[in-house]
Amino acid sequence: MSPYFFYFFAVILILASAAVVWARNPLYNVLALVVAIFSLSCLFVLLEAFFVGMILLLVYAGAVLVFFLFVVMCLNLNTIALDQAQQTRFRLWGIAVGLMFVASFGLATKSFIKAQTMDPSSIRGTIETIGKILFTDYLLPFELTSLLLLIAIFGIVSLAQGALSTGKGAENP
Repeated sequence: MSPYFFYFFAVILILASAAVVWARNPLYNVLALVVAIFSLSCLFVLLEAFFVGMILLLVYAGAVLVFFLFVVMCLNLNTIALDQAQQTRFRLWGIAVGLMFVASFGLATKSFIKAQTMDPSSIRGTIETIGKILFTDYLLPFELTSLLLLIAIFGIVSLAQGALSTGKGAENP
């Protein structure tokens, strides 16, 4: 029965991820991202990585994405028309980000192939092992990620306060 659940959640993850990219309304983007993270969490639980699955569900779907949903609903984002120069600039940025994604995908594939030749580890993904690795080998990326999230929160709050002070989101009777 487990392969059927795996394929079920994998299809939901693929469809929700496509909806994140293709939806025109930012509210639908965030809601599709919540569904994608929930199905990804279910996949981790099916792979017996219970800690990672629950943390993904509680932290990202439970807190961060609900916060994003709240901000999108507060800001009342509307589509704006871009001129040709702005479209070209965003297109160039998109190409650069796409090339970085392809390069990181290549590195991940290379790492996966290298990991297949290694002997299996006797240490499973326990909380103790994850904590030791996270706070020794990956301490700097962990701290930089928390700093990035803190900066994002400050940015979102300042955007929300700017919209409230100018009355941009309020309707005029």
